[in-house]
Amino acid sequence: MKRIGRSVAVIAALSLFAAAVRVEFPPVPPVPSAGWPQPEIAEPFARELIARVPPAAFDDAAHANPELVPAVFRSLGTALLSRDAQLQAAVRSYATALVREHAARIPRDFSDDDLHMLVAFQVLDPLRYGEDAEYRHAVDTILPASLSPSLPEPLRRADINELNRVAPINFETAEALAVSAGLVRASSKRFVPNSAATITTAGNEPIEASIYSINSRFVTPDDAKRFLTAVRAAVPQRRIVVIGDEAIQSALRKDFVALRIDFIDNLNRPLTPWPRDPFSIAHAANGGLVFINRPNMQRNREEDATMVRVLLNGLPKSLDDRWKPRWTTGAMLFHNGQILLTPKAVWISMHSVEFRALELLGIDHVPVERFESAEGIARYTNAVQRAANELSKLYDRPVRFVHELPHTPQQIEVLSGGAGFDLDSIVTLLPQVGGSIDALVGDVSLGATLAASANEWQQLEKTYSLTANTRDAVLNFQRDPSAIGLQRFLDQTAHDLAAHGIKVRRLPLLMIPTSLLIHDDERPETPYFLVTANNVVLERNRAEGFGSGLPIVDSAARSAFKSAGYDLTLFPPLPRSVVLNGGYRCASNEVRVAP
Repeated sequence: MKRIGRSVAVIAALSLFAAAVRVEFPPVPPVPSAGWPQPEIAEPFARELIARVPPAAFDDAAHANPELVPAVFRSLGTALLSRDAQLQAAVRSYATALVREHAARIPRDFSDDDLHMLVAFQVLDPLRYGEDAEYRHAVDTILPASLSPSLPEPLRRADINELNRVAPINFETAEALAVSAGLVRASSKRFVPNSAATITTAGNEPIEASIYSINSRFVTPDDAKRFLTAVRAAVPQRRIVVIGDEAIQSALRKDFVALRIDFIDNLNRPLTPWPRDPFSIAHAANGGLVFINRPNMQRNREEDATMVRVLLNGLPKSLDDRWKPRWTTGAMLFHNGQILLTPKAVWISMHSVEFRALELLGIDHVPVERFESAEGIARYTNAVQRAANELSKLYDRPVRFVHELPHTPQQIEVLSGGAGFDLDSIVTLLPQVGGSIDALVGDVSLGATLAASANEWQQLEKTYSLTANTRDAVLNFQRDPSAIGLQRFLDQTAHDLAAHGIKVRRLPLLMIPTSLLIHDDERPETPYFLVTANNVVLERNRAEGFGSGLPIVDSAARSAFKSAGYDLTLFPPLPRSVVLNGGYRCASNEVRVAP
């Protein structure tokens, strides 16, 4: 844990109170120099403490001897793990009563120190809560009962926000605490086990609501306001749902009202700004919605598995009544950033189902060492095809590849250039009247050509906080091996789609080296990020996306969409999301009108 692990903070907070009645602690065992207090010392102390200092009098004793409180809490924490069932039960009840008594005394105009002290009462031994899994589990079993619903709502909400911000508290515990505190509804009651829900949307029906995840870790209030203002202007009647943290809510509270935005407090859970990937939305037979969690989470994005539950926790009553939402976990692996929906098919690349293909083969890496033989390639592509066939059940339509599956080492080398890129960031499929589709395929060479003639580089630099005079560095990077490999993949994709009678147009695509970012601590793991005209959301004959920061690129993108019968609306980008390789489609999820 961070701040709450310091005894100094505990003492400082306690010193703010004025002692009313002098109540003494029993002799307090000293804090050991290493490890946790031993049971043979802590348990006798806990028994005497419970007998001598009733919960209602504990604060008085703490006020009189604030320097002893950390040691008192640490010994009490050890006793919470006692093998003596009777003592353990007594400590659990005592600890719960302590925090509820203490919380009732906190003034309505509470300070940060008041908040930190309340959290310390809840977890007793902050350091141990952060480092000892057994202790953390024991605390988590009593934590949900620590806040009375009768406490002022600002205090209850601030306390849970603080716990989620500084403590390794799991979602189940945090939600149980928020439910018992009367702040949210329980998502567990909305779970549908073994749901057979399928995705029936074609991906271009009218949008009833757009769902965004906007957190201050990734988005500044100014960027959020600019973006949401543009969305509201473009789609005046659409419901806009923002899952966000307290910092965004505090900064934009009045703007959310003016823009008619439904805000859902995520209680400071560490959600990413990309709601596209972790869940799909299906229409149930009763007219309600089923939110389908993907069972396979990405590394460092495991918390996104709770995004649907946070949404259902705080969904406004009007939408809750209308959608009758339920949630489930998908029966098969999927990644929405790697899937392009059309009315008649689901389109993917071989990289879209890589995770499942490896699982089917029982290996932990793409077996490039076996790709020198046709047999090795065939074994891998057979697994890819099996994984694709599984997806057809979820989407209730056939799965097709945007490229031919490889049969030779040369073919697989070309297709390897698309590894590591979300398909929706580099290819867009546009349904046409009559059932055909057009394809817009990214083009690094086209992006470089347009960028070379651009005069607005300062706008690009300002948008993404790049160092000055980036033009030459950006243009040179389009000749990087990763850019060349991606271009070969895209050229092959364009060729294969055209061979199937699909009309193909090319869209400008740029790879920006992250070495140009001004702030080193904001650099992503990849050495580049994409400025792409793909990664858009479709609605009938229009598309929505992020502006690139280069007007000449935006103009070319609008022309390409227009020639395919679609109007392209570009919003101010969320720069940090783009730098982390998340475009507009990644940053949104949609509730569409039922097909």
